[in-house]
Amino acid sequence: MKQLITLLLAFSPILFSCEKEPKIITETIVKTDTLYLTQYDTILQVVTDTFTLTQFIRDTATTFIVLRHAETTGIGSDPALSADGQVRAGELVRVLKNVPIGAVYSSNFNRTRQTAQPVVSDKTLSVQIYDPLNQNPLINNVLSSQKGGAVLVVGHSNTAPALLNLLTGSNAWPQLPESQYDNLFIVTVFEKGRAEVVHLKYGKPTP
Repeated sequence: MKQLITLLLAFSPILFSCEKEPKIITETIVKTDTLYLTQYDTILQVVTDTFTLTQFIRDTATTFIVLRHAETTGIGSDPALSADGQVRAGELVRVLKNVPIGAVYSSNFNRTRQTAQPVVSDKTLSVQIYDPLNQNPLINNVLSSQKGGAVLVVGHSNTAPALLNLLTGSNAWPQLPESQYDNLFIVTVFEKGRAEVVHLKYGKPTP
């Protein structure tokens, strides 16, 4: 364990330095009882349930927390969340408990609004509706009104990665698999087209 901690300390300036060039960091969190296994590239870190996302929030940049809606019933053209989806949406409250969310954005569908609602209630905010097919106005509004803050954006399997690509100025993020609902992206945006992405997993794992 001592060697592991030493290794992490040695790499921490690389991982969290504000001076480095923007890059994509992939991190996977798997919950095992009260432990999380967190992997940054080839570095394995073990942290307890006290792990929070606040370590990724910088007041020198604007943070977009981007995710797809939770599981749905699949019934009708505008399905509601299933029981599993409701559990996952509730898990967001715990995950974001200590994160200073300034605004919550959702597309105008039952599944996205219902995914956002537990966080909205916990933070005493309101859901702000945005157009997931035209996300540039959302980006511009957040960068001007929430500068140095953090926002939650709930979208879809195709629109969440599209937002990541707009924020990073790249085409690095493909559409999410339809079967996956546990992806959560922390995007540190210095300016539109220049950002860092941390890819997390939350709640019950999906294939």
